Amino acid sequence: MSQMKATQDRRINRTRQSIQEAVMFLISEKDFDEVSVTDITECANINRSTFYSHYQDKYDLLNKIVEEKLLSLTKRLRDNITHENKYKANFDVPDPFFEALFNHVAQNEEFYRIMFTRLQPAFFIDKMREAIRECYYTQFSLMRMKQKPVVPSDILLDYISSSIIGVVVKWLEGTIGYKPQYMALQLTRLFILGVYKTMEKID
Repeated sequence: MSQMKATQDRRINRTRQSIQEAVMFLISEKDFDEVSVTDITECANINRSTFYSHYQDKYDLLNKIVEEKLLSLTKRLRDNITHENKYKANFDVPDPFFEALFNHVAQNEEFYRIMFTRLQPAFFIDKMREAIRECYYTQFSLMRMKQKPVVPSDILLDYISSSIIGVVVKWLEGTIGYKPQYMALQLTRLFILGVYKTMEKID
């Protein structure tokens, strides 16, 4: 029975993967609003009943894809959250958090490029920003800061998450000209120095 279930699970996963790959391909070719369930089923080589046995509609499909990818990103980031027992801020050593972020984006470049360029910006960017914000909130909690921050934590979290997203988007627009490790190091230095100190050191 367990072997039969395992076989069935693999079949379900393969079908879902085919559906997800189909919709991502179609979105890369035309606007999501123009993509129909029929387009998806034909591209995935399945019938409509199979599609609806997995997803309510194309919006549910897209949301599931985004949720899975951001869950993967969040897990990677949480595994690399820094606190007093781990990474110490070092001007020449990239923060593992930033390394995890840029490596994940590079490894899933096509997905992120489609999300940032083929969909309404707020749809994905807001979700990714919130994921990063929550991870940093967790990091702040682990740090157990003894003094009250100079800047209110909500403003600080908004600044951090929004600035990181902005850098990631521009990085992708440049077709990832810099390596993930290089980007991670630059953000580490920027966060250590702050904006004004960084500007003083620009050649």
